[in-house]
Amino acid sequence: MTRIDRRTLLVGATGLVLTACGGGSGPDTKATSGPNIVKPNAGTVVTAEDTAALREKLGAAFRSGDVEQLLALIDPESFAIEDVRKRWTRRFENFDRLGFVTGEWYVGTPTGRTRNGAGGEVEYRGDLVFAHQVEGCDAQQVVESYSAEFRKQSEDAPLELMHLGDAEAAFDPSIWDVADVDAIETEHAWIVFRGKDAARAKRFAPRIEDGAKRAFDLMPRPKGVEKVFYSLTWNDVDGKLYGGVAVGDADAHAYYHPFLDPEELATGQKATTDVSGLPRATGRVGMHESAFDRPDFTDVACHEAVHVLANQWYSGSTAAWVTEGLAVWGERGGPANMARDGARIRSAFGEFERTAVIGREGFYDSPRRSDFYACAGAVYAYLEDSGGRKAVFGTAEKYYAGDESVNEAEGAVDDDTAKLLAATRSWLNA
Repeated sequence: MTRIDRRTLLVGATGLVLTACGGGSGPDTKATSGPNIVKPNAGTVVTAEDTAALREKLGAAFRSGDVEQLLALIDPESFAIEDVRKRWTRRFENFDRLGFVTGEWYVGTPTGRTRNGAGGEVEYRGDLVFAHQVEGCDAQQVVESYSAEFRKQSEDAPLELMHLGDAEAAFDPSIWDVADVDAIETEHAWIVFRGKDAARAKRFAPRIEDGAKRAFDLMPRPKGVEKVFYSLTWNDVDGKLYGGVAVGDADAHAYYHPFLDPEELATGQKATTDVSGLPRATGRVGMHESAFDRPDFTDVACHEAVHVLANQWYSGSTAAWVTEGLAVWGERGGPANMARDGARIRSAFGEFERTAVIGREGFYDSPRRSDFYACAGAVYAYLEDSGGRKAVFGTAEKYYAGDESVNEAEGAVDDDTAKLLAATRSWLNA
């Protein structure tokens, strides 16, 4: 489990240990043999039992689908109360309509001891985590971390939620936060769309299913994953869901979601889950407005699904040519890629080696970006031709997982990458 410290601010009084000495004996008293000691845990202390009780109340509110039950757990004086109402009213309605999203809250016990030894009020800021799973898509829970403020007024009082703030921007908003949505289910996909886009969703669903099926037929299947989640987006939100993306002019995007331990995240710590046999991450696909005009729409759906399925290996930082090359190889196949683009691959491969492999900007911002995509796909075509699909997936997994022996850092090319590219260039006769 990999741990990255995050901010956790705890506000509370230092605990006090009080002692008192007994006096001597008198006619109406008994002598004592030592001091009377007040128990060291006296006062107001936030315990695991307190956080568990609050978590159960939040869970009951989520299961009810009643936004008023959720709001009843938050201080009505919170300045964000109406924002919470708006967000969760829409979420509850969408989750009810979709029917395939489950979720639960996590409330962490603060790091260290949050207590007031004098028995007064304890207030602190921390993290509240909502974790959800899309049926068939997520092998583990996808997390959202919210800033929050908590209070315990006395030793016997319950832990209260005083303020529920914004979700961490890295993975927000989701498609169900920006519109009233519905879904179509196919064998290999959930296709989520605005109500006004229902006709388009029905028209394109068979082509999305075909693209997703091709990706599943090709890629090693992550354990617990049977579908890819597609959002049909529109101009106002293209490229802006799930934390947004750096590349703004693409016709589709695959958004990356690492699997983080929700219990650890609720204590203010980021810890990736590393459950043997389960994927390290999942993803969401956004099919943008412009994608529906492309004659190769099915290829685009397949390309993005390959990205999502490859997230099973993801450690968090993989070079652009590695990810895009695998997706290009997956959408077209090595022979088809070479038959269609062999000439321009050979023409561009030298520049691809010098520029595209040493940083995302060199890859995505180049006027030859389209050529670089094809060149990256050719690397996997070479691997397939020389070592079969085992070589393709073995190499991809090493790069995705961050194997130090082959991982290429931004701004540098390691020896193994240089050898791979040189072998591909020789195979191409470039």
